[in-house]
Parts: sequence; structure tokens; C-alpha cells
Amino acid sequence: MKSSGEVNREKSALATIAGLLKRPVVIVLIVGLLIRFVLAPLFTHTYDIAHWAMIMENSQAGFGLYEMPGYYYSPVWGYIMGTLSLFSSYVLHLQPLVSFFGALLPVEDLWWDYVTPQVTTIGFNVFMKVPLILCDVIVGALVYYLIKEKTGDEKKATYGFALWFLCPIVIWMSSVQAMFDTFSVLFMLLAVLLVYKGRYFSGGAMLSIAIFTKFFPLYIIIAIVAYIMLKNREDKREAGRKILWGVAGLGIMTLILHIPMIMEGSFMDSLLFVFSRAGVAGASGGGAADILSSLGYLVVIALQPIIFIVIGYFAWSLYKSRQEDADNIFFFCLLLTTAVTFVWIPAPQYLMIIIVFLAYHIAVSDRRYFRPWLIMTVGATIFTIIMNNFSILLPLGAYTGIFDLGWVLGLMEWMQQPIFGTPGLFFLIVATGLIEAIGIWYILLIWLMDKRKGRAPM
Repeated sequence: MKSSGEVNREKSALATIAGLLKRPVVIVLIVGLLIRFVLAPLFTHTYDIAHWAMIMENSQAGFGLYEMPGYYYSPVWGYIMGTLSLFSSYVLHLQPLVSFFGALLPVEDLWWDYVTPQVTTIGFNVFMKVPLILCDVIVGALVYYLIKEKTGDEKKATYGFALWFLCPIVIWMSSVQAMFDTFSVLFMLLAVLLVYKGRYFSGGAMLSIAIFTKFFPLYIIIAIVAYIMLKNREDKREAGRKILWGVAGLGIMTLILHIPMIMEGSFMDSLLFVFSRAGVAGASGGGAADILSSLGYLVVIALQPIIFIVIGYFAWSLYKSRQEDADNIFFFCLLLTTAVTFVWIPAPQYLMIIIVFLAYHIAVSDRRYFRPWLIMTVGATIFTIIMNNFSILLPLGAYTGIFDLGWVLGLMEWMQQPIFGTPGLFFLIVATGLIEAIGIWYILLIWLMDKRKGRAPM
């Protein structure tokens, strides 16, 4: 028979759980996790995650990140995978991670060639998605914290959390495509939070980690510098000292992250992500789709000087703002900076660094920005579903027999049937990419309209 103390403890625990379940943020968390953990074992776009499996197998064989082909990113994600590799090998004993299926060799002849006959196991797929899902939770918690601290309003904080955690493209990237941009967002947001709290050395170090996960957080450096200068406008020497502390943190962490590459002589390989994105511009076949794609990459390169000029203007506007509004305008400047960074219609996963600042701004300052959030995120989700298409069924076909691999392959080939000599999939990608782009451009349009009327924050 239970003692009265044990009964009271059980009642207290049940009351605590009941209290938590009444909080909207907990309900949002549970719903978001349920969606992710239903999708994670069922659907996987195998192209990227097959590379993760190959890299982890190379790591287990004792090779460095850039000693074998297959890893084309900056080093931080490689370090994370190295840690996961040790855990999967020595704790979970996950083997095999990926297997080759000869029946899928025809995928190498498809126009949209982001498919591979290497199919990762369902267990490995779930294993790789769990850290991404947990990272989604942490990013959401940081958004919630920032909004709650700024406004003192739990409803607004919950709303901001939901805009991140229930965002369809965020869910898709962690639960289906297994792309690691959520880690880049995490480190970037931590860097912003540390700078916001006056921890400039730590903020610079964290920004280095963000940049060398995926380099896009590099674009926010000018806004951070302008924010520090605004906060210390009356004491330029103090502003310079704090900026130098940030630069020191960024530089030292960059050196630490690249020590293995420097020792191996593969430092330039660690920058391949940047160079390869630029180099694709010169690659073009003879088809209309290939030519248009190549022109798109050339536009991206041509836009970069303009993008940096506009980002510089945003930073200058931030610096000239009123000090009492510095924090709100800083986060708004980060939103505009990340939005203009991707005016060129990026891959859908890159948008996640916009979404985190968009969620903050909608919840704290301006609900009108929900419309671009909706257009951009829904467009990006449909965009990536079209790109992944029926490849997400390959693990179920390969390892469960629920679907026949030949049937799945036939559906993938059907998606790319030519229309007027161009794969039909191309037209779908262009259409959904434009919807995504409209959402991005809409953010800037609202700001421009407010600017003309004298109502813009900066």
C-alpha cells in the first residue's frame, strides 16, 4: 500500500503534467513533434542523406572529411556527423547505413539527377533526423525566449514559436529531406542572442560556427556591426573595442574549426560549398531547362554586389536609428538582410534563416508580415515536394516491400516526361519557385511601402 507521501507526490506530478498540457506552447510542441515523428520513418529524400551515410562510413574507416569524395560543405556539419557516426557505430550498432540497388540505376539518367541508386535504411534515416528535430525544438525555444523577454507576453511568444515550429518547410527539412540548415540557424540565432546580451567574443565565435555550417549567416555581420555602433554611438572607442572582441571570437573560432584541414592541407576544400555554388553557373547543357538554369546561376552571381550594397544601406539605417529602439530595429534589420540575401530564389532549405527572424517580427511588431510568411513557406514546401517527388518512397520500397521499386521508378520517370521538349518537372519547379520568391519579395515590398509613407521602423 502506498504511503501518503507517495500518493501526494503522484498527485503533484499529475497536477504538474495537467498544468503543462494547458499551456498553448506545450500543445504546439507536442503537435509539431507528432507530425515530425510520423513523417520521419515513412518518407525520406535519399539523395542528401545517402551522402551523409557515405561520409559517416568514411569516418568510421578513418578517413578525414575531405580525403574522400562526397562531402562538399564547410566543416561543422562534418564534425556533427563524426560525433553521430561514433554513436551509431558503438552504441546503436547501426549497420548497414545504406545499400546499393541495381534496379534504381536508371535514376542516373533522369533530367533531375538529385537521386541516387544508394538508398539509406529506415533506421538510419530516423537516426539522422532526430538531432535535426531536436535542433528545431531548441531554435523554437530561443525564439520563444527572445519574444517573451522582449514583450512579457506568453501568447506572442507562443505565436512566434508556432511560426517556426509548425512551419511546413522547417518540418519537411528535418523530417523528410534531412537537411541540416536548422543547425546553421541555431548557431546564428545564438550568435545574435549573445551580441544582444553584450557577449561579443562569444557571439563572434558562435557566428563563425554558423558561417562554417552554411555560409549564409555571413551576410548578417554588417547588421551586427551597425547594432554595436548604434548601442555605443556616443563612445566610438568603446564601440570599436566591442567590435574587435567580436572579430577576435570569430577569428579564433574559425582557426579552431579549420585546424584539422590546415594540418591535412585541405583548407581550400573546406570552402568548396561557396566555390561550387558559383562554379555551377558555367555548367550548361543544350536543353532549354539547362540553359535557363545556367542563366539563373549567372543572375545570382551578378546580384551579389547589389545585395551587399542594399545590406549596407540597411545597416546604415540601423546605425542612424534611435538608440531607445535599437533592439527592435536590430531584429527588423536582420529580417530585411536575410530576405534580400535570397531575392534570387534559393533552394527552399536556405529560407530557414529568414523564417526565424520573420517569426520574431510577426509576433512582436507587425502581423502584416504573416502574409509573406504564408506565401513563402507554402511555396517553398510545394517547391521542395516537387523536387523530391516520388523519391521519398524509395526507402519503403527498398526495405519494406510496401512499394515496388520499379513502380516508384516509373512514377519518377513519369514526373519528368517532356512537354515541348522540356521535362515537365522543370515547369513545376519554376512555378513553385516563383511562389517562394513572391513571398520573399513581399517582405521587402511591405517595407518599401511603409518607407514611402514614413512608417517603416528604419
